[in-house]
Amino acid sequence: MTMDVISMITADHRDVERLFDRIRKDTEDRPALLAELAAKFVAHSRGEEDLVYPEILETVPSERNQVREGTDEHHEAERMLLNLLDVDPDDERFDPLLEEFVQAVTHHVQEEESEILPALKQAISRRRLEELGRAFSERKAREIQHGLPTANSKASRKRSKTPGSRSEGLSKEELYHRAQQAKIPGRSSMTKQELTKALEHRGS
Repeated sequence: MTMDVISMITADHRDVERLFDRIRKDTEDRPALLAELAAKFVAHSRGEEDLVYPEILETVPSERNQVREGTDEHHEAERMLLNLLDVDPDDERFDPLLEEFVQAVTHHVQEEESEILPALKQAISRRRLEELGRAFSERKAREIQHGLPTANSKASRKRSKTPGSRSEGLSKEELYHRAQQAKIPGRSSMTKQELTKALEHRGS
């Protein structure tokens, strides 16, 4: 049976919460658990930003501010995660950094499950939710294959924002808005890279 995207997202949330508990308790296995947490968290965030949030922007425009806030919270949590990965689990700084990250993610999850996801569930059909679920699962798998973000990948993202095409350096949300204005078909299921290419092809 195909899972819908909302069920998949909430299942991911519960999985991450279980990982938080294990990291707190199992100090000996923290490096492996952190690597698992990082891979799952980043893949989940990319899947939401590339597929779910654009769908919400198109079908529930009133949630625009919540989507923008959710994206910002992803980026801030990822920064916290990178800081956590840079600290030895035996370091006295580890536990405070872990709790800061846990609190940020918990706040994000609560807002998402109480506001954004219910709005999406009411706005689109069950069939569309299942289509998004399949795409979300595939997007997460690709992200995990690519590995974790590093200092080098952050530098690459900065370089990609140098002047060039009109679409370079734009956020996923900005690219989606341009694609919407250009009436590009299939935009709600496109990745950021695919949106960029589609807009360049249109000359936008």
